[in-house]
Amino acid sequence: MQPVASVNVENLPNVGYLVSDKDKKEKFYKYETHIHKQGPLEGVKVGAHKLYNDILTYYPKGFAGSKNSDFYEYLSLGMVPNIVGSLMLMASYGLVNHKFSADDARFANISFKQAAAGVILYAAGKWAFQKLSRTVINAFTGVNLDLFYTKKVNELPEPGQEKGLVRTQYPRVYDSVQFYRSDLLTKDGELNHNNAYYHDDRIVEKVGYKDKKNASNQMASEKIRGVKARATALENIGKYIVAATGVALGSQNAFGGIKIKQPRTILSAIKEGAIELWKGRDIDVKNTNLGKLIKPLYKHLGKGLIIASAVATFLTCLIPILGFKHKPDNMKSKVDTKKEYEVC
Repeated sequence: MQPVASVNVENLPNVGYLVSDKDKKEKFYKYETHIHKQGPLEGVKVGAHKLYNDILTYYPKGFAGSKNSDFYEYLSLGMVPNIVGSLMLMASYGLVNHKFSADDARFANISFKQAAAGVILYAAGKWAFQKLSRTVINAFTGVNLDLFYTKKVNELPEPGQEKGLVRTQYPRVYDSVQFYRSDLLTKDGELNHNNAYYHDDRIVEKVGYKDKKNASNQMASEKIRGVKARATALENIGKYIVAATGVALGSQNAFGGIKIKQPRTILSAIKEGAIELWKGRDIDVKNTNLGKLIKPLYKHLGKGLIIASAVATFLTCLIPILGFKHKPDNMKSKVDTKKEYEVC
């Protein structure tokens, strides 16, 4: 009998029946839907990807009645009318100003700058509100509502194609309250942390439970849904309050003489405009009951918007965190051990 030769498993080629963990991971990230590494400008990257595909892919597919158009593409299409509408609104104030006389053009340009500032601050207010609240929520709960993943979409063949294309989309892991992508969190934990419950364990620790749970995914799932539901409800109200404050801020006199090419002037306009908005304006109204009601409301409208924006931001950060940190009482025995019972 000949001796059996020893085999060094580490030197085996990465082909055939044995596939290394490295090759498996590379293949998974190349072909499968997965959570990718998040960068500081992830939202900008995803937004640019959506806008690019809106114009060159999603709208043409939609108008052609493509069977491959899906809900992700439908939601993405809203970016284009928002941008076009904003540009048209600004253009309506400044497109023909050069045809006016010098004095008329000067006053028209003031209105144009205020309208443009209002449009920009409207969008900036919504973005900043959501970014701030989600950053705070993530810090205290471990639930990153802006966590994107790479989705591989295998399309059906279109007319004239031999096989369908594979497209890439970037949804959020927590887009759905009831059906968030817990499977991708589990897979990411397995691949990168050798623990399928890695993300769930972190979330449970944020609740305040230091001892490791046998099934942390059950508790984490409930907490995640609570955070997402509360944050979404509050965001849908708060972001428009902040956006309205941005429009009101842009309409102040400080933005009428702004010089776009000078950042210091822009920052000064924001500061001066905020002071103007807080102080309010006096208006001439008829001495009637309605006039007496409108005048103080107009005077203090800006102050009310600023306070409402601050309160909305604070509550949007606080309420999801309070709900997340709440620990339900442990199940108490319904049997009174001090009471005598008869055994039947």
